[in-house]
This record gives sequence, C-alpha cells and structure tokens, in this order.
Amino acid sequence: MNTKRAPKVRFKGFTDAWEQRKFESIATRASSISADPTLPQVEYEDIISGIGLLNKDVKLKESSKQGIVFNQGDVLYGKLRPYLHNWLLPTFSGLAVGDFWVLQPKDADSSFLFRLIQGQQFDDVANQSTGTKMPRADWNLVSKTLFFIPTSIDEQALIGRYFRSIDNLIALHQRKLDKMKELKKAFLNLIFSQKLRFEGFTDSWELRKLGEVAPLRGGYAFQSNQYANEGIPIVRISNILSDGSVGGEFVFHNELKDDEIFMLENGDIVLAMSGATTGKVSILSSEKFCKYYQNQRVGLFSKTATCNYSFVATIVRSEKFLEQLRDVLVAGAQPNVSAKDIDAFDFSVPKDVEEQSQIGNFFRTLDRLITLHQKKIDSLKEMKKILLKNMLI
Repeated sequence: MNTKRAPKVRFKGFTDAWEQRKFESIATRASSISADPTLPQVEYEDIISGIGLLNKDVKLKESSKQGIVFNQGDVLYGKLRPYLHNWLLPTFSGLAVGDFWVLQPKDADSSFLFRLIQGQQFDDVANQSTGTKMPRADWNLVSKTLFFIPTSIDEQALIGRYFRSIDNLIALHQRKLDKMKELKKAFLNLIFSQKLRFEGFTDSWELRKLGEVAPLRGGYAFQSNQYANEGIPIVRISNILSDGSVGGEFVFHNELKDDEIFMLENGDIVLAMSGATTGKVSILSSEKFCKYYQNQRVGLFSKTATCNYSFVATIVRSEKFLEQLRDVLVAGAQPNVSAKDIDAFDFSVPKDVEEQSQIGNFFRTLDRLITLHQKKIDSLKEMKKILLKNMLI
C-alpha cells in the first residue's frame, strides 16, 4: 500500500508527499455535556446545509437545551443523516444540540479538518451508516479509516483558508438571492393588492377564472414502447423538477404529423399534474431544444387574446395560486390535480392588457436576476466540488 502520495493540485512551495493517518489520530470527539444558558446553541436548522455557515445569529436565540460543549476551532459534524451535510467551523464557544460529533483537531489544523470532512472519501465512509429510517454515521468505522493529509500544518491551513474564501463567496450570493426572492414576494403583495400601480393605470381590476385567461390543456399518452433514442423530447411529469425547472433525463419520440395539439415550445408554461412535484410550475427554456411533446399529466397553460402570457406566468407562480392549489390537491401515494379544478382558480386581473404586460415583464426581469444568482451559486458549488476532489487525496 502506498502510504505517501500527493494531490493533483496544490499550492506553490509545497512538494512533500502527504502522509496517511487514521481519522482518530487526526481528530478526537469532545463529550462534555452542558445546559449552560449563557452559551449559544447550534442546531441543524441553524446551519446552511452543504456550505457550513450559520443562517442566523445563534447568540440571539432564546433556548436552554442540553448539548455538547464546543470551542472555537472545533468542528461540528452532523452525524444524523450525514448526507444532509450539516457542518460548521465555529468562531465562538457554545453547545452543539442534537446528533453532532464535536471534532477536536489532533496534530492537525482545524480549518483543514473542516475541509477533510467535506471530501468525497469522508462522505462515502460516513454514509456507510447504521440505521435505516434514521441513519447515523458510525464512529467505529470512521475513526479507523485512513486519510491522506499534508505533513505541513502551513499547507493544511492554506487549504483551509482557500476553501473558506469560496464558502464566503457562495454565502454572499446566497444572501443576494434570498434578498431578491424577498423583494419579489414584497412586490407581488404590493402589486396584487393594487397598493402599487404602474403609472397611467387607474381602472379597477376584475375577478377572472384562470380557465378564462389561460385554460389548462392536457397532454398525450405516449407509450414507453413508442420512445426513440432521438427526435422530439417528451416533457413528462418527471422532467418538472422540485425547483420548478424542466430537466432531468428526457425520452424522445419520432416527429409526428399534425402534432400541434400536443406540441410545446420554449416560453410555454407547464404544470406537473401528478407525482412528487404535483403543482410545480415551470417555463420551458432550453438552448438545446426548440420544441417538445407534451406527455399526459403535464398541463399547458394556453395563450389567449385576453391575457398577457407573462402576466399568466406571474399569477401561476404566486402565493395565491399555491393557496388555491392546496385546497384541491388530492393527497396520496400519487398526488394529483385536475384541469377542471385548476381552471376554476380565480385571480384579480387588470382589464388593460398593457398593464398586464408591464406587470409580467417586471416580474420576468426579477426572475432572470434570481436565476442568474442561482446559476452563480451552482457554478461556485461545482467549482468547490472539483477543487475538493483535486486538492484532497
């Protein structure tokens, strides 16, 4: 076995091979329990999963729960459902409340230890967990696992600081994204309560059924034996993802004649009418495809002359839509909604199509900004993942 190796990517000035050590020689577990009300308490819900930063000032929390005492420089690792990636490198002393390991570095830099537990090898071992419904990482397994680490504490610290700067950048964009979403929510409330109007519009809005302004059209029952390896992609309910985007693995069908009745194109607004993402709404947008086929249980909000389509996109992704959806959602192993129920939803709608257009365009611009921030976050996370793979062994 090769006990001396070097990572693919490392900082200039470091050439020594890394050494292999058991995890129990890199970190020990703290076990001191306290319910000291003067110590801030950290729980799973306080941590931004996968980032390792707090989502609130825990020193302002009012709680008196019991937890494991940690100090600045200790590493918190959520051992319950380790795939949730609840990690933290606190800059203060406090209590870890819940199923945490409080890891104290042993002849190792704490910031490097914090990166080591985020690496693929540690993640793989930690997720060989005990329990089924409530899986927990197994210390007996993790502690005996061999990991490569730099012999130089300086190299360890430099790696730790580098990834901390990436995490801070991700957190910065996450805060911008959260603020943009809150801004959108505030504008939705103001505009749809008619407390805020675009200049030049004074007429009262009218109550309209969704089926009058954008009736929901069902799809076609494509059979699996009709699928092809190429051709026109079929949008199925499995392609409408939990974040409201359209993606995943597409199946295809050969192009058909007279297919307008179940043809979709970029810009169309679709709804998952059954399955795990029932009620999710998305706008088709792809650089790869320009047209799609609409499978059964995928609804299309049809265009009409009486309502601007951008405005339709706004109302079917609003809280008002979700409120009415909850009232008609048929729960069960396969939750579902019907076109008849969706068409019966009512909304206040401007009489003037031009006002509808301005509102729709305004929220479309906000949505684009939100998407840009989300793409930046996703890009940074992917970059971090690649760097962890290449800067750790």
